[in-house]
Amino acid sequence: MPVVTIRALPQSDMVVERVLTAVTSGIATALDEDSSGTWATWEEIGARRYAEGDDLADGQPHDTHPPLVRITAFEGRSDEQIAAMLDAAAAAIAEQLGIEPGNVFAVYEEARSGRISTGGRIVRRS
Repeated sequence: MPVVTIRALPQSDMVVERVLTAVTSGIATALDEDSSGTWATWEEIGARRYAEGDDLADGQPHDTHPPLVRITAFEGRSDEQIAAMLDAAAAAIAEQLGIEPGNVFAVYEEARSGRISTGGRIVRRS
């Protein structure tokens, strides 16, 4: 179950909704899994609250101030699956926001066995 957290400058609500569904669908397709197993959230970084050096942005520029993306998933994914998740998330975000394809910063974090609680239980690797 990948969980995707996107932090980015202000966008319209409709754009955010499209980004979230494109990301969950893209990752699910890359993993050949059902999209209901991928969750995504959006956190807005306020205008002029994101600096690249001394450049503060009010909204999403085309080629700077990349959306900051964190994908967290249970341990055991292959390097190929991890790369596919990162690529799918970045491509979906860039396409939906109309920004440069390379203007997304994405990081993958592995959630270790016994360190996740969901569904009322601690999840452990079988």
